[in-house]
Amino acid sequence: MITVGMSPQVYRQVQAHDHAAWELVLNLQGSGNTVIGDQCYDFGPGSIICQPPNIPHTKFSQEGFRDVYIQLTSFPLARIAEENRPLIFQDDAEKSFETLLLMAHKAYHAKKNNHRLLVESLAEAVNQLLIGWQNRAPEAKDVDQLKNRLIESFSNPEMTTSQLLAEGPYCNDHLRRRFKKSTGQTPGEYLTNLRIEYAKKLMNENNMLRYSIAEICVMSGYYDSHYFSRIFKKKTGMTPAEYMKKASAGKEASGPA
Repeated sequence: MITVGMSPQVYRQVQAHDHAAWELVLNLQGSGNTVIGDQCYDFGPGSIICQPPNIPHTKFSQEGFRDVYIQLTSFPLARIAEENRPLIFQDDAEKSFETLLLMAHKAYHAKKNNHRLLVESLAEAVNQLLIGWQNRAPEAKDVDQLKNRLIESFSNPEMTTSQLLAEGPYCNDHLRRRFKKSTGQTPGEYLTNLRIEYAKKLMNENNMLRYSIAEICVMSGYYDSHYFSRIFKKKTGMTPAEYMKKASAGKEASGPA
């Protein structure tokens, strides 16, 4: 690791320049184009562009951009890069790459005890994250991203799988088929299972939580209690009231005499 830096302000353009080391750039804000050597590439929020050493590059955006970067003397993925060509990734839904780079930036400039070792460790984590992403099939990356979005949003009654599928770069049917091939479930089935499992968890803990079935219904991602009851019984063989009664009886039976 040589240095870690961040745009101090929003820029619309930077002049062409180059570095003696690999530079990993994460775009934090704005969309536009970057020219690396004789090739032009698009970027947007979460774009990760790994720029090879000694290749002139520039970046511009009509709306303006900000980024954070780390320069590395050793970059393991350099061995698979085409000559004078960058490697390009997209940060995941959890913003794992952004989290690591911002931690490295803070540690590098705070210069507290052992800050060099900390930054070196974070740089190694950045490398390992990219290696893991490189080794995944493109198909798995999209499926994982959809899984993460479903897990993040399942308790929102207004969220639908159609909305999440529309966020991806592929047509809905194409990603739906690949999701089922990877998980054995359609996105809708996966979402339903997340919601019903969460409802069961709330019911199993309800001796302490004291939620009503109507409250659990909404917290699990359903506005319609009748629909929730029908789906719940289909999945568990019991109505929510029957399941809650059985869960409560089980807690009482296992409690102190």
